[in-house]
Amino acid sequence: MIPDSFQKGTGSKDHLPVVVLPCDRPAALGIARSLGRRGIPVFGVDSDPGEIAMKSRFLVPCPIPKSGASESGRIDFLVTLGKKLGEAVLFPVSDDDVMLCSRFRDELEENYRFVMADHETISSVLTKDGLHKVAALHGIPAPTMFPARSIADVENLAGNLSYPVILKPVFSPSWLRDEIISLLRTSFLSGLQKVVYCQDPQVLLDSYSKIAIYDPNMIIEEVIPGEDERLTYYCFYLDRRSRRLAGFAGRKLRILPIGFGSATFVRSYHDPELEEISQKLLTAIKYQGLGGIEFKRDPRDEKYKLIEFNARFGMWDSLSIRCGIDIPYIAYCDALGRQVDPLSSYRENVLWIDFKRDVRAFIILNRRKQLSFKDWLKSYAGEKEWAFYSPDDWKPALISLGKLLKHPWESIKRRLIPFRSDK
Repeated sequence: MIPDSFQKGTGSKDHLPVVVLPCDRPAALGIARSLGRRGIPVFGVDSDPGEIAMKSRFLVPCPIPKSGASESGRIDFLVTLGKKLGEAVLFPVSDDDVMLCSRFRDELEENYRFVMADHETISSVLTKDGLHKVAALHGIPAPTMFPARSIADVENLAGNLSYPVILKPVFSPSWLRDEIISLLRTSFLSGLQKVVYCQDPQVLLDSYSKIAIYDPNMIIEEVIPGEDERLTYYCFYLDRRSRRLAGFAGRKLRILPIGFGSATFVRSYHDPELEEISQKLLTAIKYQGLGGIEFKRDPRDEKYKLIEFNARFGMWDSLSIRCGIDIPYIAYCDALGRQVDPLSSYRENVLWIDFKRDVRAFIILNRRKQLSFKDWLKSYAGEKEWAFYSPDDWKPALISLGKLLKHPWESIKRRLIPFRSDK
């Protein structure tokens, strides 16, 4: 329900309110803190009122009723909220919500301001097969990829591939349904939630067969070798004329799941080569708005290979603020048509840490004898941006800590309760 206290025109002329959705990730918290500290009202939309960012002192929670959890329900909720606020700047921070807002942009633009590439571009960069076509068209190095739409496709390919390979969804949110999440957590698959690692043809065929019950449209992708430290990410903001107003880069030093996951420990750094290849892609597709591009430097030829494109403010992009480039505020000002001077200079060697997940990453790496406890502690030295903790906004960190303490018990329960394929 939208609180009755919300009044049309909330916020002054100079501080138009902001709406962020969903609130289940550090990106929403980073936006709320950046803008909230400037006195800008921030409203968080999520179906779960208990999500971490909903507890921030810089965000007004707007829980979506369970009856409004469908796509049409979320759009109706946003439209109603927009009318209540009179006008607001919109920040979708998940792939499915970016796609949703892109599809319904005509309805949303009546009450919301946001800068976003056209729907064809959004669709192409957010789908794995679409991104591969974009890379090939514009000469951006990328892993070899094969579409898999049926078991027949996989059977035809399986014997001719160089292993290992990974099995991925065409659109990442399609693997967020409960059945697939439960399946990926069982021991007979890889346990990885973003991809399935396949070391031979039989694992590929078995894995595809199990997941295809729920999502038959996948891709098979070459594995770029090398340690996780070779993963890099370039985040940015481009205006309506596709001019870069902000650019920032970080190296993913630890990720979870190990090998094919999202960042738990990041260090800011500069690399002109990374900026150049990123800008080449962005210019070619005439991109607009927030985004980030992930590459991995391939040890076989030392070239950056395109891994992923996020058409939104990313998980740890708030690190840019501490390093000197406030990307959320730049995006906010540009959405309102205010003059923004481009920024690309920032401080290197500043850390971003998701402590809850980094503990889990350390435990795995330590068991593999790849990271000692002493070296893990030493890696924390220096200036840091915590994913959830901030001295002036500490409640989200308490929620995160509670989930950390709860995780071991949840893991035990998953192992005690066998997976039922007929669910």
